[in-house]
Amino acid sequence: MKYEIIQPPFTLRFRAMSRKEATDYFTWFMEQIPVRITMLEQAVQSTAKYGDWRADFTPESLERLGQWFHEHVITRERTDEEKETIYGTAPEWFRSVEIPDWELTNQAFSLAMDIGMYFSRVLEKNVLGLKWKMVKKPKNDIDFQQPVIAGSGRRELNPIRIMIVYAYSLADDTRGPERLKGLYYIWASLLVK
Repeated sequence: MKYEIIQPPFTLRFRAMSRKEATDYFTWFMEQIPVRITMLEQAVQSTAKYGDWRADFTPESLERLGQWFHEHVITRERTDEEKETIYGTAPEWFRSVEIPDWELTNQAFSLAMDIGMYFSRVLEKNVLGLKWKMVKKPKNDIDFQQPVIAGSGRRELNPIRIMIVYAYSLADDTRGPERLKGLYYIWASLLVK
């Protein structure tokens, strides 16, 4: 597979960003969407049995993309130092939770970001009234200073967060490739209610 991992020119520690840095990230992110979708399409097409896949922004395109993603979510061994860092920064109650011995690779995170961008475009093309915004408050919002899609409903979607969670579920086999299209229908409904 031919694929270039995305390299955001930001720290991605959104709570630590100034408002200007977050606004600059938002602008950069929006500019990257068409570029990264093209790169995703090329990566998918460069893989055997997916040469005819097209980023045509239909919900149906998510079926094969979910299968392809399932085949390309790769993990690596997590170091003891990484575990210690997680435990060291976590709240007291979390320290009793067992952290898995694996982590997604940088490529898997990058694919999740690209697929999140494509997923958002599928929603935008098929659900009227969606728009991007940056979450500006409250500061304790999980998506603080990140790009989200908002519709006429009360919910907002951070497609990158959703795809990272989906990547973890593919890696540990708690969800299958068909879930990507299912997520589309769930969010298409939630964003307008």
